[in-house]
Amino acid sequence: MLTELQNRKLLKLFCMYDGDRDGFLVKKDFEKIASKLCTVKNLGSRSPKSMMLQERMVQAWKSLLKKADSSGDKKISLDEWLAYHDDVLGDRTTYTQEVQSVMELIFDVFDTDGDGTICEQEWAELFQVYNIHPAYAPSAFKQLDANQDGYLSKDEVLGLIDEFFCGDNVGAIANAMFGPY
Repeated sequence: MLTELQNRKLLKLFCMYDGDRDGFLVKKDFEKIASKLCTVKNLGSRSPKSMMLQERMVQAWKSLLKKADSSGDKKISLDEWLAYHDDVLGDRTTYTQEVQSVMELIFDVFDTDGDGTICEQEWAELFQVYNIHPAYAPSAFKQLDANQDGYLSKDEVLGLIDEFFCGDNVGAIANAMFGPY
């Protein structure tokens, strides 16, 4: 069962995807994220990377819809979102697959130079795409960059994602991954 803190963090994540703020996730929300990704990364709409990103977001939507749409109405409510994540967090194999998918997307898109790290500017781009005010990006990044080397490695991000989803410590640094919640 999700804790109150996990519910708050998952609400933040839900809002990041709910681009039109109507209280439901729909295919259009995921298409809008793909479009924003392409805009932020200056990708032409017909470039191979743009096409790949659009397809990945549509596949992410289809997968979420299949697993979370318990009402069958082709949209995901907050209650369905929370129930889905409660199930995912209860199954370590599914959870690991979901986290790997999120991390791969983050690094495929935002690790511009392909060096296996995300810098502060790249993290700020993530905020821009996912409806988080960019003013929060610098302070969030500084908190997340525990070794203060100016970069987040895949291992660092994996640990942060794990703490974000599974952790129940209100003071954990990972809670600030996506700004205030």
